[in-house]
Amino acid sequence: MDVLDPGREPPDATAGRVLSAARRVVEEFGLRRFTMDQVARRGRVSRMTVYRHFPRKDELVRALLTAELRRFTTEADAVVEAEPTIDGKLAVGVRFCVEHLRRHPVLARLLRTEPEILLPHLTTAGGPLISVATEWISGHVRREVAAAGLQIPPGHVQPLAELLVRLVVSLVLNPVSTLDLDSDEGWDRVRALYVAPFVAVLAREAEPVGGAAAPAEPVAPAEPAAAAVPAVPAAPATSGAAEAAAVASVNRP
Repeated sequence: MDVLDPGREPPDATAGRVLSAARRVVEEFGLRRFTMDQVARRGRVSRMTVYRHFPRKDELVRALLTAELRRFTTEADAVVEAEPTIDGKLAVGVRFCVEHLRRHPVLARLLRTEPEILLPHLTTAGGPLISVATEWISGHVRREVAAAGLQIPPGHVQPLAELLVRLVVSLVLNPVSTLDLDSDEGWDRVRALYVAPFVAVLAREAEPVGGAAAPAEPVAPAEPAAAAVPAVPAAPATSGAAEAAAVASVNRP
């Protein structure tokens, strides 16, 4: 099911043409000056055709946003699926989302010229968007955990997904950061220092599907979990063996 628009069928060719025209109009004029007449002219269709598919302006704008979100998640899904490990999927997924949204022409236009229209939907009134995006990422995490033959304790997946969503929104709206997110090396560092250790902590708390029938190699090394968790940020160099064992077990095909 498409969490962005459950049950809705993709538009037909004419509706897709209208949506493409609407996208160009928003890129050029923004939302305040957006009119159905402009869309008809850009799409080289009649006003009647536009109104037959989208009777009101707000319906057309909503359909445009849904189409853009669907395109975005389709591309993101493909990027994530290409990564073989859980920590890799999370890292490249966050990177794709940040970079894609930063350079998206419609989003960039609205943030630059009409922030008062867009910002509430990403901040004070952003609950619905956060919820939808959280569910989308949660689905990815659940599938990967199941594929690894593990069961994450209840209540872990949703908070992880929400943290990633809020991280992406923050980095898109305010790109000034001490993190080096303009290079491959910077993203590799984010993955190694922050994403992989977090996945390892989840792996230590996970149980193999089937409960008592543990695999030959335990998910966690034989050191106290309470001591291992704070050691991740404090001394990553000395906890490499423990973290590697945990990540290897959760990423095993």
